[in-house]
Amino acid sequence: MVEAPSLDPAGWPEVEITPRAAKRLAGGHLWVFANEVTAAGDPGRPAFWCRFRAGGNPVGWGCYNRHSLIAGRLFAFGASEDRLDGLLERRLAAAIGRRLPLPPGRAARLVFSEADFLPGLVVDFYPPYGVLQSHTAGIDLVLPLLEEILPAALRRAFGAPPEGLLIRADAPVRELEAVGRFTRIAFGDREALRAAWVEEEGVRFAADLVEGQKTGFFLDQRENRLRFEEAVRQMPGARVLDLFSYSGGWGLRALRAGAGRVVFVEESREALELLERSLAANGLPRERAALCRADVFEFLARDAGRYDFVVSDPPAFAKSKKALPQAHRAYLKLNRLAWRRLKPGGLLFASSCSRLVSEAEFAGILAAAVRREGGRAHVAYRGMQAPDHPVLLSMPETAYLKCFALRKVEGENGGPPARSFPLISK
Repeated sequence: MVEAPSLDPAGWPEVEITPRAAKRLAGGHLWVFANEVTAAGDPGRPAFWCRFRAGGNPVGWGCYNRHSLIAGRLFAFGASEDRLDGLLERRLAAAIGRRLPLPPGRAARLVFSEADFLPGLVVDFYPPYGVLQSHTAGIDLVLPLLEEILPAALRRAFGAPPEGLLIRADAPVRELEAVGRFTRIAFGDREALRAAWVEEEGVRFAADLVEGQKTGFFLDQRENRLRFEEAVRQMPGARVLDLFSYSGGWGLRALRAGAGRVVFVEESREALELLERSLAANGLPRERAALCRADVFEFLARDAGRYDFVVSDPPAFAKSKKALPQAHRAYLKLNRLAWRRLKPGGLLFASSCSRLVSEAEFAGILAAAVRREGGRAHVAYRGMQAPDHPVLLSMPETAYLKCFALRKVEGENGGPPARSFPLISK
């Protein structure tokens, strides 16, 4: 049985941290690393809410997990007298308020973890449903409290309570916290949650909030998809290749913008079923869409098509520092193959959602991919995560999504004639 913390932090155990950690927290960072903990009370529990101190002085309070490399996450600062319920209510209301007003029916990320000073908590709103994601053991401990507070906060913000609330604690990042994965419906109809709809600027996307990827849709790419649609609209009849298409966030916009042909490549059968529903719901010409269930790398290795636009939006290849070398190789291979499929003058929209791969590193990988294919590129656009996924300046870790649109430059001043080099697999 999980023991919820008391609402008054005065009675919580203390965790002593190093002066170096305290200095970083005073600068606005919210993490305490395991090697910065010098003493932790309550040895009987692996995770608990606590008061952080350094040299006997209060630093703030938050949650502690002795099994995680990010051992502490700060919620309140200094000698805070906040109660747990009061702080959570205030932070939720403030985070939602920063997103308002929203257009009627607009899906949005209402809480983005550390960037909204609620480490480990994500809340997405797909009207009329809410999805709460817990990424940490600390948030797991206060889920009963959040299940009371969140519906009331949504009712105050939007004038009506949500018709359903889903708890998703199934993200791979939970492995780093040494906690299991689960999904639970707090209230609402399961089938309705599995048959939700997301609308972006008039395009409707079918979404499975219970079993779909992430929380059901990729809200973070919204602005980048808008720029992509604008580019496609300038080239009526364009051929488009949408890799890792999921439910069609990019490709459906291309069809609406007048693309002559969109090839969707996705390995998940369930995602392609969502895409079929979305095509029908938007009245888009089915004959201009080709749905291919395939591994993207295998598809690119055998495909001989040439495209005006290629979208490369894979899942995170690097979920830990140990995986970085392999992730770099995967990004390089993927974007080399994608570049080969691009017509001269065409645009490659290449993204990375791996937090551990910086924008500079990703740009370097893309430059290497183009160079090894014997070509040159102009950066036509550079984007990041949507504004409802804010970046906290004092925590660069909250910036994770990178998106580049690269135009293939050919001709006398565009570099050497295009030629291919063998792919480097290691």
